Amino acid sequence: MKAPKHPPAMHTLLNAPCFVGCNRAILKALANALLEECRQNQCGYENLAQWCGALQARYEALLAPPFKKVYNATGVLLSTNLGRAPLESGALRELEILSGYVDLEVDLERAMRFERAFQAQNLLKALFNAPDALILNNNASALVLVASVFAPKSKRKQTLLSYGQLVEIGGGFRAHELLESVTHLKLVGSTNKTYLRDYKNACSDASALLASVHWSNFSMQGFVASVPSKSLFALAQEKGLVLYEDLGSVQSLEHTKKALKSAHLLSFSADKLLGSVQAGIVLGEREHIEAMRAHPLYRAFRVDKITLFLLTKSLQGYLQGQKTPLQAFLEQDKDVLLNKALKLHRALSQIAGLKAFVIPTQARIGGGVQMEDLESFGVQIQANIDSKALYHALYKRGVAGVVRSDCVVLDVCALFEKDFFAITHFVQEILKSP
Repeated sequence: MKAPKHPPAMHTLLNAPCFVGCNRAILKALANALLEECRQNQCGYENLAQWCGALQARYEALLAPPFKKVYNATGVLLSTNLGRAPLESGALRELEILSGYVDLEVDLERAMRFERAFQAQNLLKALFNAPDALILNNNASALVLVASVFAPKSKRKQTLLSYGQLVEIGGGFRAHELLESVTHLKLVGSTNKTYLRDYKNACSDASALLASVHWSNFSMQGFVASVPSKSLFALAQEKGLVLYEDLGSVQSLEHTKKALKSAHLLSFSADKLLGSVQAGIVLGEREHIEAMRAHPLYRAFRVDKITLFLLTKSLQGYLQGQKTPLQAFLEQDKDVLLNKALKLHRALSQIAGLKAFVIPTQARIGGGVQMEDLESFGVQIQANIDSKALYHALYKRGVAGVVRSDCVVLDVCALFEKDFFAITHFVQEILKSP
């Protein structure tokens, strides 16, 4: 953009023919923002048509669909950028019931107000053999609520956390910084080694909570030591503290049931291996869950009716032996994945000017889930255009692949076969464009 000599007057811009029928108040707010940005950056457009085009693009962006379909060929099953776990289509179709009124917080039999999460909480208790359960809007909320209830800064209470669990995950989020906002944090041990004696030596009259935070997307090996949950639980009981374990994600139902035996409270995200919507699930002893439910912050962290509906459907599916889309992906063996890759390869091989090869790949679960990589397959494609240009052209159309060795690789692990036709069409469209 060149520096403008004379930015158009507001009325001239708003009265342009292309804006007939547009919401004038919204259009004016967008125009003010556009003009201010141009003044600050000392840039602009050469004529009225260009100014109108820039304003129209902003207006249309506001009215665009909130999400666009993405074809996940990255080989990462739980990508936060791509919405984590895909949801079961049948449950989504049933959401139509929310176009009217529903019994969210009322018992129709008794005509009385009722706990909105009662059914989902009972499903969680049955699924994980837990004394009680609480549902929050995400797992970070669980961290804040637990510390606020059992070790509040306002009462000068203290939470113990190992130096080895000062974790940063995507988006610069640090669990310990969140804890420090509501509790006095006492760090124990060292980065690579923390012993039970470190926790014992750190205990004081102010200590109220023992916290254990999952490592998310990294691991430490070699000269390391950490304290098993059973030992921490015994210490917590001896000292009259509450032990809270942030699992990050369910690893498996059995793993979570086992972890529950060595903690007063634990929490995890519902949109990771559980394969449901974003929510924070807290399981634990009834008295501790009740204390959290009674805290004022619970009102701020509770889930809405859409989340509650979809989470309930997911949990019902688990109890009935149904598989989530994520489970179906995880259960693919090498033969299934190879056949998927061969099908995509056959479709792509029909495109003139494109070289396609089936190659072995390593897929990952992602989402901070600490499991080994998955053996998978992908289709490596090359054309008479730069690989990065091809990658970006596909990305603009919603096909998220990866660039490797000057080629674009489409990993089939997290792809649905029904989408192969669309992916092939997009590749063909890119190669035909000038």
